[in-house]
Amino acid sequence: MTRIDTTHKDFYNELSNRELHPYIVRGIEYRNRVIAERVGKTPSDVLEVGPGEGWLTQLLAENKHRVTAVDLAIAWLSKVPEHNLAGRAAASITSLPFKDDSFDVVIAAEVIEHVPEIEKALANLARVLRPKGTLVITVPYKETLKFETDPETGKKFEVNGHLHTFDEEKLGNLIRGAGLDLQEHFVGPTRFSREILRRAPIAPLLSFLGTIDRISYKSQRVSDTWILARAVRA
Repeated sequence: MTRIDTTHKDFYNELSNRELHPYIVRGIEYRNRVIAERVGKTPSDVLEVGPGEGWLTQLLAENKHRVTAVDLAIAWLSKVPEHNLAGRAAASITSLPFKDDSFDVVIAAEVIEHVPEIEKALANLARVLRPKGTLVITVPYKETLKFETDPETGKKFEVNGHLHTFDEEKLGNLIRGAGLDLQEHFVGPTRFSREILRRAPIAPLLSFLGTIDRISYKSQRVSDTWILARAVRA
């Protein structure tokens, strides 16, 4: 394991003890439903990299998918109920312990923005994907990274552990660079839109909220939404 992997492992083991604000939980639940729709309901062999609390894992298991979970941080893996898993492994996304062509679906939700060697990570995801298999990735959309300075060392660090920012073009180029065929981009709604629709799910609001979201996206200061990319291996 590399030095930077060890640093990230410690960071995310500590992060696993944090409590999530309810609006963050609602956002994760919405994103999970969007991902599950892309995976479909035909039982498949699924690799989930970075399962977090295991909520998406549970949703996929309910649809009879056979889910294998991988995370660098053992503390996160321990949160995923055993009965929802076909297997689990503590490993880096850049060095997955699986044979080529092992999975029908590979998911990395809110993961690759944390990875220094992003091209190597995507190549590994593509490697374990079966021909005609589906890769689903989500990342923060047009995020402004927030840096602070460690008072002891004087070194700067990003408060969320994010190393990259993404828009449609950058994410698409990275995926195509891994030899995959990009099928879809989907930009999630902002937190403002999600909360309004949760309280008043009225159809006429959709057009108005879509306009507000587009203005927010263009500002390139939004850090409360995400972009999904779905790709297929030839």
